[in-house]
Amino acid sequence: MSKDESKIYPQIDTTFTYEFLPVGKVIIALPTYQIFIANRQQKHPILAGICREAFEMKVEPPTINSDFIENQLKNINYPKSFTEKVRHLLKSMYNNGGNDYKEFRFLGSKDYPLAYAENQIEFNKIIHHLEERFFIKIGHEIPMSGHRIIFEDVVLTDHGIEEVEKDLPKIPMISLVNQEISTGNLENDETINHAKKMFFEHPQSIDNMRSACESLSYILEPLRKDCEVLFTKSDTNVFFKIINDFDIRHNKNTTKQIEFPEQLEWIFYSLLNTINAYTKLKQKLEL
Repeated sequence: MSKDESKIYPQIDTTFTYEFLPVGKVIIALPTYQIFIANRQQKHPILAGICREAFEMKVEPPTINSDFIENQLKNINYPKSFTEKVRHLLKSMYNNGGNDYKEFRFLGSKDYPLAYAENQIEFNKIIHHLEERFFIKIGHEIPMSGHRIIFEDVVLTDHGIEEVEKDLPKIPMISLVNQEISTGNLENDETINHAKKMFFEHPQSIDNMRSACESLSYILEPLRKDCEVLFTKSDTNVFFKIINDFDIRHNKNTTKQIEFPEQLEWIFYSLLNTINAYTKLKQKLEL
């Protein structure tokens, strides 16, 4: 790596921190780093993708250690299939100015972690696939040695922008997350804010999403009787049955297993919206 592509931070305790152009900032425990070096494991596409995504989002990357690799990594939602990698890169472009037709310049050997690609060859295939689907338009394509290709003046097409926006939450959902919910109980308000932060924390994990839903459910459970007054008893009972049927708080054989983040998104927004609606109605009716 050249000096203009890398930066090494002073060592702190047992942690080694550095910046490298393809992956951004990396924080790795020295024992883990030494294991990688000893095993000659120079490339780790998943870890590279996680660090690069954090760098693009301007947030601190997770500390890579044995616990992260053995336990936390399996709960992180990262793209695994080729199709998921394609959609991830498309969304990454959208979130970084592509929705305003910003022009991008990609070099597979440097930018393959953006798509969690295995290498620059897979990254090139992802770019070409996006072009074939008319999601992007490539201004110039410059072949180089060693399978390297420079893609210049790459922009999202209207079709690509529409494809990303199909999966975005509707405006009311964005407003729901951004607004401050004041229940009149400082502890509950802090719990709600912490739950929102945890739910959208990077890198996103099933465990964090589940914990956020659990926190909101603990706030709502004592308000069940009040909800029956503000809404209806039958609707309230149906709502709590849905929540209890999923394995958020109850570890019973009859609970439904949560396998996908979309299930937790549905539950999270339902809980948050119910708390918000309850609070506003209670204040309006002065109950």
